[in-house]
Amino acid sequence: MWLAGRQCPDFRTINRFRSQRMRNVLETVFTAVLQFLADETYVSLEYYFVDETKIEANANRYTFVWGKAVSKHKAKLQE
Repeated sequence: MWLAGRQCPDFRTINRFRSQRMRNVLETVFTAVLQFLADETYVSLEYYFVDETKIEANANRYTFVWGKAVSKHKAKLQE
């Protein structure tokens, strides 16, 4: 806040900065941190998992995932 002269940037300003200026830097930093964690054996790169959790601000009864669909996709992942 002090650095910005007591001005509060809105979400568009932050998103523009993040997407335009930090894209290559963030990818490099993420890769370096991941490599460090693998070298120090904090993480193993043998298994990958993609979390596609969807959390909505305006949840209603049609936005949840049915248990049968989860079981079906879980079985496919385990094959």
